[in-house]
Amino acid sequence: MEEKAIQWTRLPFVFEAELLQEDLRGIAEAEWVPHFNQKDYEGRWSSVSLRSRTGLVEDGVPMGSAEEFKDTPLMERCPHMKAVVDAFGFAKKSVRLLRLQAGSRVREHVDRDLGLAAGELRLHVPVATNDKLEFLVAGRQLKLREGESWYIDFSQPHRIYNGGETDRVHLIIDGEANEWALAMLRRATEEMVTQSFEPKGAAEFERFREQVFEDAELQAELLKPVTRDALTHAVVTAGAVRGFVFEAAEVEAVLQKNTRAWSAGTGEA
Repeated sequence: MEEKAIQWTRLPFVFEAELLQEDLRGIAEAEWVPHFNQKDYEGRWSSVSLRSRTGLVEDGVPMGSAEEFKDTPLMERCPHMKAVVDAFGFAKKSVRLLRLQAGSRVREHVDRDLGLAAGELRLHVPVATNDKLEFLVAGRQLKLREGESWYIDFSQPHRIYNGGETDRVHLIIDGEANEWALAMLRRATEEMVTQSFEPKGAAEFERFREQVFEDAELQAELLKPVTRDALTHAVVTAGAVRGFVFEAAEVEAVLQKNTRAWSAGTGEA
């Protein structure tokens, strides 16, 4: 089995969500800092670090080699989360809590070096989530439940929307792949049932696209916008007028996919 072919898998580790939430409640609001990648989200996306290159709680930058990272004071203050981190037998890099507040979204993007092909692992352990959370990877919706653990290859396109009324908080563990980690992933792909779903609105958008191909007048209407944002708005509006219910995220995902395909075909970055 080629580990680099693993898109995602639930892992054979389950933790007590109530204990992780107990640690979470001990983190002061003032300790949370806005996510450093501000171009990729709308609303409020913030982090605190249990392990960082500087040893500071507010340092949320995950890049670097494992030997450069060290625990922050928050690691000892969160014993249940520390036990989660210690359960995984590979060299740890960044360890953070990422919080996506209600009504916020992370736009579709790719993290090119975050996959087994690059020797990298990123694990997610949901600490707090809700049923209206939409987490899409490579066009499929994943359902991550509190206390579960997941490996996901984030070099694939992914996006998140918190449509619920509560915050979504995940413990994110970055590390370097080793034989222990690869064996764990092999076991997970063989033993764990990992479902994915067609995202809400995707089928509706595909039906709308079929109508566009058959309607010259509609095509002309959608050629008028001169910016991507204006085009996205026009497509969503035209769809709604014709009874198709989908969100801007579905349109943006297709535009992003076409842009990446064009770039790959022309050699552009």
